[in-house]
Amino acid sequence: MRVGVLVTGDIAVRAAHSLAADPLVDEVVVIGPARSKSFAVVDSADECDLLIGNGSDAPKRARKLGVPLVWDGEEAEEGVHVWGASPQGLTLALAARESDPRLVAVAHPDLDSGSDHQARFPDPIGRLDVTDGVYAGQRLASASSPDAFAAALAVGADRRVTLVDHGAFMSGVALAAGVAVAGESPAPVWDDALTYLKAATAMGLVMAED
Repeated sequence: MRVGVLVTGDIAVRAAHSLAADPLVDEVVVIGPARSKSFAVVDSADECDLLIGNGSDAPKRARKLGVPLVWDGEEAEEGVHVWGASPQGLTLALAARESDPRLVAVAHPDLDSGSDHQARFPDPIGRLDVTDGVYAGQRLASASSPDAFAAALAVGADRRVTLVDHGAFMSGVALAAGVAVAGESPAPVWDDALTYLKAATAMGLVMAED
């Protein structure tokens, strides 16, 4: 598989480095115009099987290039083959594995501060104010992390499952792992939650439960 990187921000660059060591990927290239010390820069995406990109401009660029996109956006858009490849999507993937999730919450330094109630995230994040919200039509509480760390949390009837890591690293891995769930039909990452989570942990995220 050849994956083309749309240089749309730091998250896409981090995702490229995570994909470079993935056994599913034969080659990672950067779609120019751009400069890269780590990857070949190409003018055309014609030989790419997938593109990865983050941010609101990525789907438009992918449509122009005519190659399916793995994206960190919330909803399906034209040209997007996999969406929700983000810390929020990671959290919904954790929740998808629980029969009765009672709390589904994400904390990240890039998110807004919460105001509805408190949730206990794993150390070093700790207890935070969260805001109850909806992401891609599903319940998701969110909070602003007080430091550089991020966490995804799903609390079910019998167990508590979490991912915690440096926020920027988590965002990059969340995007990169979306490549693993690119099937025949467009879908969000949580539709194949186990495959997505296995890819994310293989790329360095650590999942724990109690």
